Amino acid sequence: MMHYIILRTTAQATEDPTKVRSALELFLPPSSGEKDDNGTIHETSATGYHGNPIIVMEAEVRKKKDTQYILNHITRNIGATGKERLISELPRRMDDDCNLFLRFDKQQAYQGRLVITGSSDAVHIKMKIEVYPARREAAIEAAREMFEMED
Repeated sequence: MMHYIILRTTAQATEDPTKVRSALELFLPPSSGEKDDNGTIHETSATGYHGNPIIVMEAEVRKKKDTQYILNHITRNIGATGKERLISELPRRMDDDCNLFLRFDKQQAYQGRLVITGSSDAVHIKMKIEVYPARREAAIEAAREMFEMED
C-alpha cells in the first residue's frame, strides 16, 4: 500500500539529541541487525537562522513489511479521536503526488505516545501511497481504508 515512508525531525540546541532520536525510533520497526537495515537514522548537522546548531534526523523505510509495521503502529496507537481527526483531514494532508504528510508531537513521542499535531516541532512523516493510476483522489481513498482498518 506504500512505496516508502520518510521520517524526519530535528534536535535543537536546547534539546537532548538522544531523547529526540528516541522519539523518532518510536515509529521505526525493531532492527534486524542487517548491514543496510531499513530505517537507519541518518544525522546531519545544520545551523539555524541565528547561528544555533541543529541536528536533522531522518530515516527512510522502503521494505513493505517495515512500512506496514509503521502504519500498523500508528493506527493502533493514535486512538479513536486521532483516527477520526486524521481521516477527516486526509484531503488537506495529501498532495497531488500521492504523498501523505503527518506530524506527531515530538515530546509526546519521547514519552511513548502518538499525538497528531500541527506544530513544526514534531516528528514529520511522509508516506508515499501506492495507487494505480496515481491520482490524489485514489490515494485519499486508499489512505482512508488503511486508517479505518480494525486491528
